Amino acid sequence: MQVLNQVPNLSESHASREQSLGAIKKVVIVGLGLIGGSLGLAMKRKMPDLLVWGIDQRPETAEEAVRLGAVDAAGTLRQLEEALCDAQLVFLAVPVPDMPRLCEQLSPYLSAGMTVTDTGSTKAKLVKYMETHLPDGVSFLGGHPMAGSEKTGIRQAHGELLENAVYLLTPTEKTTMETVQVVGSFLEKLGARIRLLSPAEHDRKVAAISHLPHLLAGALVNTVGKLEEQEGGFFALAAGGFRDTTRIAGSPSGLWRDILLQNKETLLVLLGEFRQVLAEYETALAGNDEVALAEILERSRRWREQVPVGLKGILPQVFELTVTVPDEPGVLAELTGVLKEKRINISDIEIRPVREGIEGTVRLGFESKEACDEAVRVLTGKGYAVRYFLP
Repeated sequence: MQVLNQVPNLSESHASREQSLGAIKKVVIVGLGLIGGSLGLAMKRKMPDLLVWGIDQRPETAEEAVRLGAVDAAGTLRQLEEALCDAQLVFLAVPVPDMPRLCEQLSPYLSAGMTVTDTGSTKAKLVKYMETHLPDGVSFLGGHPMAGSEKTGIRQAHGELLENAVYLLTPTEKTTMETVQVVGSFLEKLGARIRLLSPAEHDRKVAAISHLPHLLAGALVNTVGKLEEQEGGFFALAAGGFRDTTRIAGSPSGLWRDILLQNKETLLVLLGEFRQVLAEYETALAGNDEVALAEILERSRRWREQVPVGLKGILPQVFELTVTVPDEPGVLAELTGVLKEKRINISDIEIRPVREGIEGTVRLGFESKEACDEAVRVLTGKGYAVRYFLP
């Protein structure tokens, strides 16, 4: 496990890790949406003998989680006592604003020796609250999987969501080394890459690489949206590049409203820093300063090259291809049917007319390079004209 801040080294023997994992016989996941459901699916795939209980406020979601195989048993908050009985590890996969109330509901059924962790997007305030309000003898360790989708709900969950994804853990001076080892080793077993940060450092870094980009994507869409209302014709020209740049603006507004407000102090500082950078562009453009503008653009290019390739982020990387098809009824159903037969999952689709009544292109997105490569092979074999774009 890689350490990104002043926290204990997590190196330990393979035997010690296996012993830690062996002590976990029952896990409870509270909140069976995209993250909670994906955690459950990963657990059942990697550790089939593990007993996984799920809790959700909606009975239909709990039932769906069992049907999909994400949990062995599930219920609503009324079944908390049964679910938590003899559990060793509890995941809270609900929105951060709901955590305090959930803590009150859980506490009567938590026993000394249990470990509780969460999947929330902000940490400083939440970790402080949980460490103060959980019963004595119950350990808490903040967690944040840096993986997700603009889509939500149990039906969007999949067991590979955490595979090769960065998973942040936020220990404090109150966190024991044993707790970090147990939770970290468990998540590594699910395929995640563990990184450690203090809660405050987590909030600043995640604000910069996740929360701020969401604000900027939304601002860009709103800017063009106003122009669309005034003149029209802007979105008709936007196509794939604009959609890709602003993809995160398509995430649920209520969820992101809560995330941004939970981290508003840090975000306000970062927005000030962003305005300074934006002012550099404005000054260079207004002064027709070719040298300054080139330096700014080159600096951003160099910085971008330092962004790691191959790790999953808050939103999954999309691997894309385009297919040229005739403008005829049933063509899209035929195209997607070919991939469905081969069990190739399409994560995004967009139709782009080229010559009305003659032909068009279909842009298909996939969540892995392997799926995209297989789609290229299958479609090419069926005679489709395919273009493949490397991310």
